[in-house]
Amino acid sequence: MSRGEPIRVTVLIDTYESGQFIEQAIESVLAQDFPPEQMEVLVVDDGSTDDTAERVRKYGHRVQYLYKANGGQASAMNYGLERALGEIVAFLDGDDYWLPGKLTRIMDEFRKSPETGMVYHGFYWCDSAGGQLRKARVSGSSGFIPASPKDFLSYDLCHPTSTLAFRSSVLQRLLPVPESLVIQADAHLFACVIFLAPVAYIDQPLVAYRVHASNASLGWFAGSSMSGDGPHFQGDSDAEARLRRSVATSRAIGEGVREWLEKNGFDPNGPDLRPFVMQWSFSARAFEFKLSPPGRLRLSRYFFDYLRYSRARMGWRFQAVTCINIFASLIVGYNRFRFLEEWPLRLRRFLGRPVPQKLDEAR
Repeated sequence: MSRGEPIRVTVLIDTYESGQFIEQAIESVLAQDFPPEQMEVLVVDDGSTDDTAERVRKYGHRVQYLYKANGGQASAMNYGLERALGEIVAFLDGDDYWLPGKLTRIMDEFRKSPETGMVYHGFYWCDSAGGQLRKARVSGSSGFIPASPKDFLSYDLCHPTSTLAFRSSVLQRLLPVPESLVIQADAHLFACVIFLAPVAYIDQPLVAYRVHASNASLGWFAGSSMSGDGPHFQGDSDAEARLRRSVATSRAIGEGVREWLEKNGFDPNGPDLRPFVMQWSFSARAFEFKLSPPGRLRLSRYFFDYLRYSRARMGWRFQAVTCINIFASLIVGYNRFRFLEEWPLRLRRFLGRPVPQKLDEAR
């Protein structure tokens, strides 16, 4: 790559033990309809012991291979971002891949508004075994999110790393990413950027997020539903380890966001921000329940606290259901709560009414 040209985009690929997928990730970037002389591709290998290095180095000068000792995703991100030269930084996990036209599409959004700090978009779930793609049921908002109560309360945090791109000048104000985030490091950036600049959402899948047995964040995307799934993980050491990591990650994200807000002059305990910050505490507790099912009183208290702190983020129907859950949980307990969660869907099916796909998929 000629250093005489301005580096418009840095593509930062973080990877760990993803040798079998890394070539597809890199080639999906190199195949983008974007001037190669205006783009640099950095692969940060977070201490892989597989054949990642050999696979990456075959691309020669087109890809910069950066190896570091294993420290987790945040550590890899910080390491790569210290070396990034692009005006825009677009992220890609080493086991995902971009779809054609992705880079041009996000750059168009940045060009439309010089104030935009982040562009993000929809994605496909990719079944690693068969390669089938399924559109993820996610949503997004554009603009300066905190200025719109509706957008702020509905800001959807379930977008993986590979869907995110940042203006470098804004991204620098979010760093460093807390290195306690071994996984889900992007959540810190995604949560905090909305307080610095407008964001733009593209309602179109532009990346394939791969689901496979070794996926580090699979426990996170398994969801934090209150279904009584705790005993399901007993005896499954891998699943239990993922859940414990999800508990620690949820708490680390919340703590990191709280510290960043305080450092930048925001009050995380204020009535407007408290519900936003508390959501990671509730996620952590929900994951903990899967590891060790709570008693009826503890479960009821969870719903009471959730209603208390999250009321502003909930529609009236959700508030009504949560009120019912406060009392119903005292009767059915955690291990039978799946039926309580599913009864509205069961009733709609019994009456022959269509089930909203988003609700059915979220089960």
